[in-house]
This record gives sequence, C-alpha cells and structure tokens, in this order.
Amino acid sequence: MARTFQITVNEHPEILVKRAHKMALENAVHFIANEVQGHFSGKGLEGTYRFEDDLLVITVAKKPPFVTWTMVEKILHWFFC
Repeated sequence: MARTFQITVNEHPEILVKRAHKMALENAVHFIANEVQGHFSGKGLEGTYRFEDDLLVITVAKKPPFVTWTMVEKILHWFFC
C-alpha cells in the first residue's frame, strides 16, 4: 500500500537534491535524482519524488512492516530537508 506525502520546501530544489544525494551516499540508499523528480530505495523504503512549485511530493511504494507511516514521514523530512 503506497502513501504520498507533501512537504513544503523553502529552498531551491537543487540544494535539496544535493543534500539528499549526500545523505543517500552516507546511508547506502540508491538515489537517482534531479531537480524535477527522482527515485530512491534502501533500508526497506522505496519510492519516488517530484517537485511541484514549493511542494516536494513523495510517494513511498514500499516500507518495512514494522515501520509506522509516522516514522516514514520523519525519515523523509530528515532525508530531504
């Protein structure tokens, strides 16, 4: 069961993608990305993202069963923001 999250962003997408790419390298997460959209997978999470104006829209397609959606949202904020 996939779930979509919307995060309001205050920084340029290029800055957020660079930060997320660095986090991905440090945490063994596969991250294919640009300033428009991308894909990530690792640590049991798998999903896509896209920027829409001042929103970052993230769709998580897979997550470990023991991880709550609240925890996933916190991880996404940590990873992307």
